[in-house]
Amino acid sequence: MSPKMRLREETKSKISVLLWLCQVVIVWVLISVLIWLCLKPISPVYMITNAYVPALNQHNSTESIRNNSVVNLNFELSNPNERIGIYYNDITITLYYKDTVIGTNSLAGFYQGYKKATSYGVLVNATDAHQLLRRGVLTGNTTTVEMIRVCLKTAVRYKIFLSTTKHHRMNFEACICIGSDGRISGQREIKLQQMMVKEKIKDGN
Repeated sequence: MSPKMRLREETKSKISVLLWLCQVVIVWVLISVLIWLCLKPISPVYMITNAYVPALNQHNSTESIRNNSVVNLNFELSNPNERIGIYYNDITITLYYKDTVIGTNSLAGFYQGYKKATSYGVLVNATDAHQLLRRGVLTGNTTTVEMIRVCLKTAVRYKIFLSTTKHHRMNFEACICIGSDGRISGQREIKLQQMMVKEKIKDGN
């Protein structure tokens, strides 16, 4: 074989090796992207499924009901992820009427498996809430309160296989209207929306 032919064959061989390496790299990149997409955590879904404010129940006007300062809330927390569990820190629920905080309560942290939904009932002892809310109804000359804002704050860690991610802060809120029967008026299930971009926080906080 002449030197030119040998050089040509060596060049073809090198090109073939380079093409093969490029194909391997492309395949690995595609596989990595697919794995990343499959395992990228999705934030939990927070829903208010029911709410009851006895002080606003105009169909039951007894003194004890009018002075009842408890707000009853029902939540559903859902994990939409595939093969990713969620560790919740303690969950803080804060209620606002206009710009006034009318009560707060918390739920203990827990672990939730993937594709699971957990329901909780929360009683918020809203100090003087019955006076504020009833004033809103009477002043507005309407049978519904303009707004009660429900804020939910927590931090979560995602369990992916045997590892756990860092904490991600969650700040969600929703506004609900209460009818003359003291219950949610209009849409019965209300999804809380994210208040701000999630932040990572230090472990142990």
